[in-house]
Amino acid sequence: MNYMEAVNKSRIKRILGFAIGLIAFLSLAVSLLKFIYFRLDDGTRFGSAIAAPFKRLVSVIYENTQFLSFLWEYSPVPNQLNLADVGNLYFLLTYVAIFIGFALKTSGDKLAKRLAKIREQIENQIIKESIKGNMARSRQEIEGSMQIPNASIFTQFKQLYVAPIITAVVAGILLKLLNF
Repeated sequence: MNYMEAVNKSRIKRILGFAIGLIAFLSLAVSLLKFIYFRLDDGTRFGSAIAAPFKRLVSVIYENTQFLSFLWEYSPVPNQLNLADVGNLYFLLTYVAIFIGFALKTSGDKLAKRLAKIREQIENQIIKESIKGNMARSRQEIEGSMQIPNASIFTQFKQLYVAPIITAVVAGILLKLLNF
């Protein structure tokens, strides 16, 4: 891909990554709030007493975030009692989407930094070409002749593979300690 294609690809990756990451993060937060509201109360008096303030907190959050009504309606509620539940799969996919979104954004940021360095080299080349005189190439010719290698988001091993596993293990330990 040439320079202008790389600039456009960098912008698209950053915008798309931010949008996917933000929506997935908000959906995950809503899912966890719905989990607290629907699954915290175990039916006993003691469980109801503990769950009551959390339910009120989730109610207040729900009432003040009606602009997220789509997420409140469709975000999956994980079921800790039945791991084969479809809601758990959707919750896991939402969880993974956060990391994919942030990997896309990071990939776009890296490409933008690389393009900033290339832009400086293009300006130096233009100065060198102008010194030569009549054989000078324009900025568009130089940008069109450059070939920039394509970078994939899947090369970000730590962000896509290690970070979700570590986060899930820590969350699992916390859930075990809190007896969920």
